[in-house]
Amino acid sequence: MQVEGFLRLLQELTGTPCKGVADGDKQCLVAILKDDQRAIDWSQFNELLLLANKDRVQSPFFSFFFGPKCTVGTIRRGVKQFQKSAMLLFGNFIFAYRRLSRIKQQAAFMLELKEVGAVQRDSVSQYTERARKLVEARHIGRGDTPLVGYLLAPRIVADAERCRLFHGAFEGLPDGSNWKYLADRLRALARPSEHSPLMAIIDGFRRQKPRASLGDFRDFVAESLPQIERREKRLAEVQRAATRNQDIYLTWNHMDVYFATSMRSVWEFQDLYDFIDRLMGQQELKNLKLRYFDPTQSYTSNPINKGLVESLMLKRAKCTVYSVQDVDTLGKDSELAATLAQGKPVIAYAPHVDVRRRAAELVCQDAEAVLERVELVRYADETARGEIKVEKGGPADFLSTCEKACLWRSLPSEKLLGHLCPSCLKQLRDLCAAIARAEKRIYDKRADTLRRRHPLAVQVNLSNGVATGVLVVRGVKECAKLLRSVLTNDMQLDVEEDDDMWYLREKISGCVYRVVTKNPRITNCFWNFYLQQREGASDYTS
Repeated sequence: MQVEGFLRLLQELTGTPCKGVADGDKQCLVAILKDDQRAIDWSQFNELLLLANKDRVQSPFFSFFFGPKCTVGTIRRGVKQFQKSAMLLFGNFIFAYRRLSRIKQQAAFMLELKEVGAVQRDSVSQYTERARKLVEARHIGRGDTPLVGYLLAPRIVADAERCRLFHGAFEGLPDGSNWKYLADRLRALARPSEHSPLMAIIDGFRRQKPRASLGDFRDFVAESLPQIERREKRLAEVQRAATRNQDIYLTWNHMDVYFATSMRSVWEFQDLYDFIDRLMGQQELKNLKLRYFDPTQSYTSNPINKGLVESLMLKRAKCTVYSVQDVDTLGKDSELAATLAQGKPVIAYAPHVDVRRRAAELVCQDAEAVLERVELVRYADETARGEIKVEKGGPADFLSTCEKACLWRSLPSEKLLGHLCPSCLKQLRDLCAAIARAEKRIYDKRADTLRRRHPLAVQVNLSNGVATGVLVVRGVKECAKLLRSVLTNDMQLDVEEDDDMWYLREKISGCVYRVVTKNPRITNCFWNFYLQQREGASDYTS
């Protein structure tokens, strides 16, 4: 090993340059370092440090990072191992070296590393050998998951009330009554705020069936009421089960994973259900007996209580899996930030979109779902605004007409496939292909932004100042492997550097997990102001 190379390694180890090394000391170093196979023990390593005007290290430090088989040639490997731990623990090489190198007791040294997972702490057996949960959450099926949200439930309740109002208005209706008589009777029975929605249902029915009589509308209401009341009853059942599930989540002694997402539309609940089901079914996770907070299985009627529960789950969970979607939302982005602010890992899942397969899925969905996708991709993707037209007579306008034809918003609308003429079906297929292409562009761009350019993809742990980065994955299998490595503290990390920064890069995702800046002004000011109560600011910067 060359002397200049050795001095560079000591600078990387201690965080400060080697200053004032005398020519005579350099000649000694030349003689000592010329044989890469030469064994170096703790006392000899300290002599090398003193020759370079660096502080000595205690035995636990040398044993952990350099080991009993240390040679001149393996010093570089020991320095890199130290840098990994320093970036995980402190975000500052100067303080990491001064803190860790001075610990005399092996137990105290290992405790310092264990507290932030710089050494293996959570073995697989701690998950596989867990006792079974005393109380299991009740499973809510995929089709029922939208009932735990705040968008569909009010629709069901409103439709049930309106349908019963219609039914009540027909009771005792005199023979020979006309549409105006029904409208007047409804206005007398209903609250003023309901007048417009009730008239809209009548108008929609009459537009669809211009020749229909009042008796036909009575039959329509009589046919609809049992369906809507069954839906209303199912809503109450699912909400009771999901409320109970929330109580059960609160009692679990372990909480390993929090799923952060934004769910409003029916398809968003079902997409998250599918993702969690596939992820937890992967071989890497199946035997770990994980406890995780699944928002598709939980409900509370009070939004403030919902926020409190989710905040507690974020606090307790060891990591967050964040669903990258078409657009940012305050809720899930706050959850990502809150996780990083605790110094916990965030795995961001941005699915690869197979355009052909995705287009085939969209064709099989109902008009409302496809129309929502049109609105979202046109908002999020400039190319989609050019490809997908919304002018009168176009496919999007046709979808809007189909959606408005559904008089009861709480009942699942019919699928478009199988109800269209060949010309309309071709337009629908072209539209769905354009949506799928837009979704691919959106997810590719958002994944790339999180990986490379988003300034908030790396955020500071508020308790210790360590900067933590988001880990982006594109496949479920990849997500499962990374989640397992995170939970078992078995992440594979490489130290890299450029002119501006030191990086700790995670191998599965290829993302930056920790950073240390080389900017001296930022380093000096950050650590002086950020953690001035801990050990004294001079330990960080000088």
